Amino acid sequence: MHLEQDAEVAGVAVAGSLRATEIGAVVLIGLLVCPPLAILAVLVVVPMLVVGLVVGLLAAVLAAPYLLVQHLRGHHGHLTVLKHRLGVAGRSILDLAPHRIHQAAR
Repeated sequence: MHLEQDAEVAGVAVAGSLRATEIGAVVLIGLLVCPPLAILAVLVVVPMLVVGLVVGLLAAVLAAPYLLVQHLRGHHGHLTVLKHRLGVAGRSILDLAPHRIHQAAR
């Protein structure tokens, strides 16, 4: 009976050491893989973000005078078309009102 308990304890110890070996292997692979990914991120992603920020700021600086002149001139081409179309749609809805339909039917 004492021999069976010793065999059980030995089996648990072996299983625990195998589990520790698996965990160690995963940690080792993680340490080998992560630094290259971090270097890749620093060498690729960070410069792309900086280039995007610089291009966006350059576009804003170049577009600002044009937008300012258009605003001061009062040229609102799209806004005029939108106002006209909303007015036509509003009058069409008003023409479909029940009292207008009843009045037109008389």
